Formats: sequence, C-alpha cells, structure tokens
Amino acid sequence: MILYKIRLGGTHEFLSDIDREANECKFVKGWNNPLALMFYTYDAAKSASNAVDEIEGWRNSIEEC
Repeated sequence: MILYKIRLGGTHEFLSDIDREANECKFVKGWNNPLALMFYTYDAAKSASNAVDEIEGWRNSIEEC
C-alpha cells in the first residue's frame, strides 16, 4: 500500500495538522516523525496540499511513503 505525506517545500518538515478554525497549518521535522500526517489516497493528500497552499500560501509537495 502506498501512503502519502505533505512536505513543506525544500525542507525536512512534514504536515502534522490543518486547523481550519485558526486558519493555520503545523509541521514537524523529520521523515519518520510519528506526528506527521499520512494519507491513504493521493486524492486525500492532494486535498491537504491544496489546503496548505490556500491557508498559508506555502509551496509543498506530496511524497510517497
């Protein structure tokens, strides 16, 4: 099974939370960080990636795990 993570553009930081109420995204350092969100489908990862761009305006990438 392929899983996906959202990487903050050009860093070793990965998405750990999207808070729509506070209008912010949180990231954690490290590929193996257990707090990094993992997505079961590409579509779910793409939706999260779009939310990061919409909320923070930050470049990010979808990475296969």
